[in-house]
Amino acid sequence: MNNLNTDTDMVSITIDNQTYRVSPHENLLQTCLTLGLDLPYFCWHSELGSVGACRQCAVNQYQNGEDKIGRLVMACMTPVSDGMIISMQDTQSTQFRQTNIEAIMTQHPHDCPVCEEGGNCHLQDMTAISGHINRRYTGKKRTHLNQYLGPMLNHEMNRCIGCYRCVRFYRDYCGGDDFNVFGSKSHLYFGRARSGALENSFSGNLAEVCPTGVFTDKPYSEHYIRKWDLQTAPTVCPHCSLGCNITVSERDHKIRRITNRRHDEINGHFLCNIGLFGYEHVNHSERLDAPLLRNNNDKSSVILTSDAAKKHLAKLLSPAIIDNQQALGRCIAIGSARTHIENNAALMKLVGQDNFYLGVPDVQVQMLHMLCSAYQSNRVSPFSIKQAQACDAALIIDEDISHTAPRLALAIRQMSRNLGINNAAKLGIADWQDGAVRNIAQTSRSPLAIIASDTSQLSSLATEEVIISPDEQVILLEEIQDLLAHKLEETKSLDEAKSLEETKSLDDRERHTNTESYSVSARRIVDDLLTADAPMVITGLQSQDPALLRASLDIASLLKRLKPHAGFYGVTKQVNDLHFGLLIKDEAAEAKYLGIDSFITRVMGQEGEDSAHNAPDTLIILETDLYRYMEAEQLEAALDAVDNIIVIDHMLTPTAQMADLLLPSGSFAESQGCYLSSEGRLQHGFATISGLNQRMMPWIWLAELTHLHHPAEIHHWLSQHFPILAPIETFSDLAHIKLGSPFRIAGQPQRASARTAIHAVNDVKEQMPISSSGTPFVQSMEGVEGFRQNQVQMITVLPANAWSPKWNSDQGANRFGNTSNKSQSPWTAGIKLFSQVSPSSQPAYPDDLQPEHINDKNNMPETNASRKETNSSEPTSASIRLVPAANLYADFELASYSSPIHSMSPEPSLKIHPSLAASLRLIEGEEVWVRGEHSDARLMCTFNRQMAADIAQVPNTLFTLLGKRAKITPVTLKDKEDK
Repeated sequence: MNNLNTDTDMVSITIDNQTYRVSPHENLLQTCLTLGLDLPYFCWHSELGSVGACRQCAVNQYQNGEDKIGRLVMACMTPVSDGMIISMQDTQSTQFRQTNIEAIMTQHPHDCPVCEEGGNCHLQDMTAISGHINRRYTGKKRTHLNQYLGPMLNHEMNRCIGCYRCVRFYRDYCGGDDFNVFGSKSHLYFGRARSGALENSFSGNLAEVCPTGVFTDKPYSEHYIRKWDLQTAPTVCPHCSLGCNITVSERDHKIRRITNRRHDEINGHFLCNIGLFGYEHVNHSERLDAPLLRNNNDKSSVILTSDAAKKHLAKLLSPAIIDNQQALGRCIAIGSARTHIENNAALMKLVGQDNFYLGVPDVQVQMLHMLCSAYQSNRVSPFSIKQAQACDAALIIDEDISHTAPRLALAIRQMSRNLGINNAAKLGIADWQDGAVRNIAQTSRSPLAIIASDTSQLSSLATEEVIISPDEQVILLEEIQDLLAHKLEETKSLDEAKSLEETKSLDDRERHTNTESYSVSARRIVDDLLTADAPMVITGLQSQDPALLRASLDIASLLKRLKPHAGFYGVTKQVNDLHFGLLIKDEAAEAKYLGIDSFITRVMGQEGEDSAHNAPDTLIILETDLYRYMEAEQLEAALDAVDNIIVIDHMLTPTAQMADLLLPSGSFAESQGCYLSSEGRLQHGFATISGLNQRMMPWIWLAELTHLHHPAEIHHWLSQHFPILAPIETFSDLAHIKLGSPFRIAGQPQRASARTAIHAVNDVKEQMPISSSGTPFVQSMEGVEGFRQNQVQMITVLPANAWSPKWNSDQGANRFGNTSNKSQSPWTAGIKLFSQVSPSSQPAYPDDLQPEHINDKNNMPETNASRKETNSSEPTSASIRLVPAANLYADFELASYSSPIHSMSPEPSLKIHPSLAASLRLIEGEEVWVRGEHSDARLMCTFNRQMAADIAQVPNTLFTLLGKRAKITPVTLKDKEDK
């Protein structure tokens, strides 16, 4: 078929006597695949670029219309040019491709029936497309010993075809250094120097990147089902705050695997290991299936029916709820940062905003409100991950994004290459020419500045790294802010200059501006940011320090005024915590941060006699484990002060064990609803399976009391009370997904054979899966196939599965290069709540911005050094400043239920600089007491010479419990004996 695109930037090429209008910015292979032509390949990947290693994409190129012989070229290495004439079906290129893959297959084992890639194998697809059918090789095949690569990947080296994709992805793209290729020619070995777990946070993608079965998904192997028997649906990753898109696959009411669902603005082609393998909480043995009522008489739990549970819930709440109005605040609730927006909204409506406490500490609520306020006022422009990857300079402020926002860190790793890519472009080398670009770039890097308390995985890419304590960081940020403000004032004066004399006067003033008083690091960072066209500032909530966040936002705001294309990314801590910042109630221009700390104060009656709040008798806790945020003794004292505790959760957490009434909710795979990512992108996730037994979405448990019986009603209530969330009503009508199509969407790929009966030992028939009427996906192959969803039916939601004729492998979804041709509907792209005002419409120089105002230290944000610290047991002068150490495998609550993730989690320890350890008489490898502001902990002491010398690092999860300062002492012999 002809491409009807008439864009003037397009060129005309002829492929097998058919003329097409195509983009000149891609290679020939990607162009053919985008046109829907079946040209085989192995080594090329639309994100990794071209190196011409496999020679499988050969085509015949003709010099002109009179040339009847042509010459063989590799399509992945050939740029598209106007008037190009090629053939894919001529005898010469066809035979070359058949001979090439026959040579590749001489060493490949005949193990498709037992290989886990069977039916989902790129090698199978390419072999069939190439026309290689008969095996003629009778010699002995090479054999290799396989390696243990950790809990996430199996290794079967005998299946390798030497395409180099794995090592290019792991080393060149992800920056891993514990994986490589060994040997030469036909004796190649891709693996580690020694067996052991792969260290890179994106190692799990090797199972998808590899075109054959060398690397396979190990957790998937433990409950393996062939791809064509899997039911799938699109949703959003439930762990970190980036909002990566995923496809969840289930069979027999168990989640079998998670795969990447491409969203070019967010996750692109790759997911981190948490996103790929952190799903076992859905299948966990401690999942709740039925409501439980505590029987205090015999200290047991009574299993209730759902109807009985709803009646008991209404009975508990009836004294506190009168005509759906809160009576004297006798019922309060705690929301959740890991559930859908709809669930929090229903709970807030039930108890009222004054009685609704956000399920994170107060300081996090404050910081979330700061972010949302900056976004709503357009002080800063939140970037997408794709925009972050395209920027040309970045400043990361006290946020270890390799652990808190791994996909963003991967994008920044690619951003650092932009300078080299631009240098190659000046020589006429396109960015998809990966090998040539890297050869030209060498060690050239785009500016990346990092201000932190310790080194990180991105340290090797940093052009400026400053390792200092948080208090010193605030001082450095003040310097950067001052320098930017002076530059803004100078630019303003230049614009206002009317004559040469005025300009000369300004030049004299500039020469007398004393910048030598600022640190070298501050000047370098500012110079790099101002030299760039699209710089960005990255920070987040890891520090739990509002002063650092405030200073970061001020810098990003100044930078935006100087550079209209400058951006910002504020990393939050959980999948849906940013929307908490939109639920803040402002009274008399003062925000009320009702978080977990405020809840404790309320319950313990510490608000004072004048408080309008009364001590509650009923508490509803929604999908939040309070023990992660509060010291156990203090929390249990607060819970003991409440008569009735109602918990709605899908896991039997320590908090759930304290409930008088426990209601089972559906996990992310059993629920559908909306998430707001840290970028400010509102997205909708679909349920893959229906909730088993009596699991329900939380808003359904509350529906009879809230009178909100449908998501559309919740969305309307939200839009009325929080106008910023009004776009959520876009997701109220699922009928919009299908537009003009009368058919539902197939959740299973089409296949000629019948389903494989999973319970054949009992019955040869397969029972029909439980299907929810609230989803557009039908759990069979009888709906609209995935490959037709955008070609024929114009369905606007992403396909439920990756399959199209001749392309059974999931890698078929990568054929369309880096510009997705999917409809940019809200169901696929999401909705960016915080729209960006065009640079021309924003004031370039605010009238109130004067150098003397900026230099006034009395107007600067409150710093940690000046803020009053509370220490319950030790004087502040004798304590050490603590900072949190993030870890990808330890910090995310739901992911910790997955055994592969848990096994990669490090043992908790105290990290400290040797000089500070010596002054405290601490010995490396020995246990120490960390006596914090709120609780104590015994940790193993480890030395770290790269970190700041006057601080101590504790795990992220412990930092919240301990507080910002602690006294650190060695564990005595008596302590060891007591233990």
